[in-house]
Amino acid sequence: MKKFFSLLLAAVMIFTLAACGGEKSPEEQTTEQVQVNEELTDTVGTDSTAPSETEATTEGEAETTELNEEESSTEEATVLDADPANWTDEQIVSVYKAAARKTHPHVTSVQTMTMRELVVNDGDGWLGKLVDMITPFLVKALEKNSKEVEGITGGFENLTVSDAKSIRAYKSGQYTVIEMTMKEQTDGIHGDAYSGTVGHAITVVGDISVVEQELPQFDIGFEESDITLRYANPKLKVKINENGMIESGEWSYRVVVNLSNLRVDAKKVPIGATVKTGYGSVDYKIVLN
Repeated sequence: MKKFFSLLLAAVMIFTLAACGGEKSPEEQTTEQVQVNEELTDTVGTDSTAPSETEATTEGEAETTELNEEESSTEEATVLDADPANWTDEQIVSVYKAAARKTHPHVTSVQTMTMRELVVNDGDGWLGKLVDMITPFLVKALEKNSKEVEGITGGFENLTVSDAKSIRAYKSGQYTVIEMTMKEQTDGIHGDAYSGTVGHAITVVGDISVVEQELPQFDIGFEESDITLRYANPKLKVKINENGMIESGEWSYRVVVNLSNLRVDAKKVPIGATVKTGYGSVDYKIVLN
């Protein structure tokens, strides 16, 4: 009974941990700041061409302002029209962040999860058979948890070249394509969904102690256990159109969960168990268009 109880708990934890990741795009404050910046930009643009400003400006100053605006537009167009293969890593990251910032308020992506593996207490004997029995139900649960996500994923405002293992950009028809392979990230019990090499680019689970909120009938000894989440093969690939917006994209990784000595006790009945060892993996993907 205790082994079966441990199996169920570990299975639910693997599902819940995977479900926690990527439910939100960057923090609401970031979204609000982007929107405020856009509003300020629109306001400045309007004021610079408003009749009252034009009347107060001399003919020479007006011509100078118009010339500067034309030069600025030309410079921006030159950056976007240049061969992306010649861009530095810093320029590629800058272009990606600008496109993500511009696109974020206007799009919805879809996240999907696929469980690849689940083993508890080494999967020996009949316990392995129970894992095989419960796996199809977890797969269905993960499929049902796939959902829409507002905006562009990740804490992209803090993305830097040092977060990436490889970076490249190239032209594909009218699009600029950016591909990045991020450095792998390993987190413990407490983390931030938008921090780290993968959090900046894709978003991660974050603080896994909140899993206990999903299982209110249990006391879970997170602090006394050893739990790690490793984000393997994290990648992103986006297509940026001529307007500087991300028209399509894919962000993905495999999260590998390892746990040991996790004590769990039921609150209302005298039942408890310790998951000695357990691990599982879930493929996580976010797709835009």
